[in-house]
Formats: sequence, C-alpha cells, structure tokens
Amino acid sequence: MTSATMTGREGGAQELKTLIIISLVHLISHYYWLVFAPLMPALKDLLGVSYTQIGVAITVMNAVTALTQAPTGFIVDRYGPRLLLFVGMLIGSAGFIIIGLVPTYWMFIFGAVLIGLGNAVYHPADFSILSAEMSPTKMGRAFSIHSFTGYIGFAIAPPLAALFLWMDGVRLALIATGVLGLLVSLLLLPGMGIEQRGLKTARSLPKVDKPQASAMSLMTPSVIALTIMFTTLNMSTGIVQTYLAVALEGLFAIPIAVGNGALTAFLTTMVVGILLGGMMADKVKYQSTIAGTGLAICAVLLFIAGTFNLGTTGTISIVALSGFLGGIIIPSRDLLVRQASPPHAVGRTFGIVTTGFNFGGMIGPLLGGIAVDHNMPVWVFYLSAIFTLVTVFIALAVDRRSTKA
Repeated sequence: MTSATMTGREGGAQELKTLIIISLVHLISHYYWLVFAPLMPALKDLLGVSYTQIGVAITVMNAVTALTQAPTGFIVDRYGPRLLLFVGMLIGSAGFIIIGLVPTYWMFIFGAVLIGLGNAVYHPADFSILSAEMSPTKMGRAFSIHSFTGYIGFAIAPPLAALFLWMDGVRLALIATGVLGLLVSLLLLPGMGIEQRGLKTARSLPKVDKPQASAMSLMTPSVIALTIMFTTLNMSTGIVQTYLAVALEGLFAIPIAVGNGALTAFLTTMVVGILLGGMMADKVKYQSTIAGTGLAICAVLLFIAGTFNLGTTGTISIVALSGFLGGIIIPSRDLLVRQASPPHAVGRTFGIVTTGFNFGGMIGPLLGGIAVDHNMPVWVFYLSAIFTLVTVFIALAVDRRSTKA
C-alpha cells in the first residue's frame, strides 16, 4: 500500500469523522428549535402563564438569533468555528437547564435569550468547518447530509420530548434536553486544539499576507442578493408549512387531518430530495442549474395545487412533489453561498446570509395568516409560488456572477 493511498484513506476517514460530528451538532440545533412545541401545554401549567406569553418568549428567542447571527459569523472567523460552536452549545444548553431548574416566567425569558444566542452560532460555524475540511468534490453531499440531519432533529423533537415528559414531567424534559446538548458538545473538544494552533499560526503571518474581510467588504451584491434569496425562500416554505392544512380545507373542503397528511408528505419528500440534491450538486458547474429548475417547477406545482381541485390523492401527490423539489435545491443553495464567500470569511458570509432564515420565518407566516384571516386561502399557494419564483431569478444571477468572479 502506498503512502499516497494511506494519506487518501486517512483524509477520507477524517472527513467522515468531521461530517458525523457537525451533522450531530446540527441535529441538536434543530431539535432545540422545535422542542418547545410538544412541551407547551405542560410548560403553560408549570409556569402559570398563557400561550401568548409563551409565544412572546419564543419570539424573543427568534429575534435574538436574527440580531446576533451576522456578528457571530465574524467572531467564528476570528476565534475558530469549533471553539464558538462549543461555546454556543454550552450557552443554548444552559438556557434549557436554567428554565428547568428555576421554572418562573422571567427565567423562561432569560433562558430563551440564551437559547437564541446559542442558535446564532450553528450556521456560520457549521458551514465554516465543512467548507474548510471537506473535499470540494464532496461538498454538495456533505452539505446535503448536514441539512438532512437537521430535519431529523425536527422529526425526533416531538417523540423525544414526549418521552422525557412521560418519564418525570416538563422540568426533567427541559433539563434532559440541555444535558443532551452538553454531551454532544464534547465531541468538538478533540479537534479544538488543532484549530487553535492553526489560528495562532495564521495570526503570526505578516500583516500584508493576512486575509482581510471587513463587514463592509463582505456586503457585495452577491451576498446581499443571497440574503434576500434565503429570506424569500424561507417565506415561501414558512407559509406552506404553517397554513397548508387550513388552506386546503378552506379551498376544497379537504379535512384538516388529510391536510396534515399532505404536510407530512411535503416534509418527508423534502428530506429525500435533500440527499439526492447533494449528489446532483457535486456533478454540475452552475448550482443554479439545479436550484433554478427545481424552484421553477416547484412554483408551478404550488400554483396548480391552489388553483385546481385534484382530489385528496392528486393534491397530496402535487404537494409531495413540490416538497421533493424544494429539498433537491437545498445543497445547491448552500453551495451558492460558499461560492460567493471569500476563502477566509465563510463564517462571516454564512452568518450574514442565513439571517434571511429568521427574517423569512417571521414575515412568511404573518403574510399567510393575513391571507387566511381575510378568507383568501388560495393566496397561501400563490404567495408561496411568487416568492419561489423570485428565488429562481436571484439564484440564476448570483451563480453566474460568482462563477465569473
């Protein structure tokens, strides 16, 4: 066996180890984001508050992430993504443990702030590590597995939270959730020393040789456009995920239970699409080839689903196919950000761009709620289709610009 072969195999093993650890961390981040939903009734009784007050705390959590994610990207690039990811997981986990140990409403607000701060680290740190340590020929697949495990985190949140709740109530569920994050964070420790030594070496370089990327220099047309793209894409997805069942009932008298089945199909096929999209992304030059095509067809399907009564089977099939296409484009979406990022500013770039998730998550459901409240459920589909088409044009423009650059 040659040394070159050994090196290749060792490199592949290290890449796999990195991918597993970062994907597990991403799973925890999505689990943390959804875990309050199944605990709400018990949490309401424990704290003696209303659902509106719980909603305020969750809004605070989202707002803190939205406001701190971009600045966190700069800290990630300065002090190292593993270190910041470890600290972020400690902070987020502490938020859950504090709420469980001191169950008062104001501690709930404080814990929500900590969880929001911790959540701000994941995207800039995760993508910075994967971008630096994965082979370019496998980057699409790495990003797809990273996204796939995030959706697994969403999927396991309700049953795992319910299990903790059943074992010994909501306080145990909150504390156990925090401890779970602490245990996963330990996986980051072995690689932290190597990362910090590399940063120390980089800082010792002459100033003229050091890569510079200020906040203003990163605000290129591509980065601004990608931030808008992430916003419009999450607005589209958020509207469908939140109001699909209600809209189908209002339009075609499809029972809520069937509508929820359509939503389950949408989310399930999206996860399958993510894995296939990673393999496709590694084989094309222009990521907009996948993103633009998939999103354009998805927009047409959403328009059809809202305009024509296709019956239960037809509606679920159309919705499921749109979810599949929406999943296929996710690895290409993330690679577009990597292409637009300076080599030593991946964390900062992802920190800026992924704030679009938070803005879209706040705006989309609001617009969908207005449509439903005004007895216009068809606009749940039309608005989603429109925002999806806007995303197509942005993806095409940014991909050509980044590749040319």
